[in-house]
Amino acid sequence: MIAAVLMTAAIVLGELIARRLIRSRARALLVAYLLVASFALLVVVPRGESELTLAAPVGALLAIVGYPAGRALLRDPARPPSRDPVGLELLAFGFVALAEELSWGAVVEPALSAPVTAALFAVKHPLIDSRWRRVLGLGLFWLGLGVLRAESALIAAILHVALNMVAVVAGRVRGNDPF
Repeated sequence: MIAAVLMTAAIVLGELIARRLIRSRARALLVAYLLVASFALLVVVPRGESELTLAAPVGALLAIVGYPAGRALLRDPARPPSRDPVGLELLAFGFVALAEELSWGAVVEPALSAPVTAALFAVKHPLIDSRWRRVLGLGLFWLGLGVLRAESALIAAILHVALNMVAVVAGRVRGNDPF
């Protein structure tokens, strides 16, 4: 439990400091989450995969639709896309997803439960960027990943990375920032 609390604090403070000191969001995320992933690798306890049940597709579906549905319900306004190059943004958000799976998913969630971790994950984001209308979507997204992660951490990580990559590309195509 202590590792989970320390991990949560390290994630929030690390990202907050990096985002304040480094002008490029993608570069700041890479720096912050390199440190987060490194810390997570020191404390993560590997767990075995279980057989997939009906919960897996339900969790995957919630992860896929939760974020956009939550944002729509709370009327989170669109923002212009990041000024970072798309390649750098793809790298950053792919790496962030992996680091989040190692930290939130493999350290915090086993100690605190999927619902508590989803709430902490959701609240962390507006603490960083003051965008409170994303909380519901982020919570649903993480809860869906948590349901899937209980069945397969590997599949949850793959889906998390894929959703971040799709969001970057879709955001550029639509001309807005999905994060």
